[in-house]
Amino acid sequence: MTHRALASMLLLILVPLAAGCATGPGGMMPSASVTTAIQGWERWLSVDWTAQPRPGGSDLEGYVSNLQGTPMLGVQLLAQGLDATGNVVGQKVEWVQTGVPGLQRSYFRIAGLPPAAQYRVTVWSFETMESSSWM
Repeated sequence: MTHRALASMLLLILVPLAAGCATGPGGMMPSASVTTAIQGWERWLSVDWTAQPRPGGSDLEGYVSNLQGTPMLGVQLLAQGLDATGNVVGQKVEWVQTGVPGLQRSYFRIAGLPPAAQYRVTVWSFETMESSSWM
């Protein structure tokens, strides 16, 4: 079997598998109990934010701080509005527009959450970057 045939076969197997994991019925979705795709994210990042009331809901804004020296890329935050009993009444997964440099912080804003008794923001996902020369 040639390298090209082997690569084609691997792509035929891996692409549908990856797509199914990300968006398929069996993929992980945020909920009241599932608030992150990366358990233990708190040792890498912290989130400080405030809710800014707007007509029809709130915008959440604040900073993601990198607690490690390794830069973080592809940081996604999960913002959830909760009713008085803790049920999710609205949620959004938003990208932090820039990466988060090692031992620094980056600003974020998540607009348009519906009215809620309380809000929470967690890190949904991120990737570490082994080289610090990216920023």
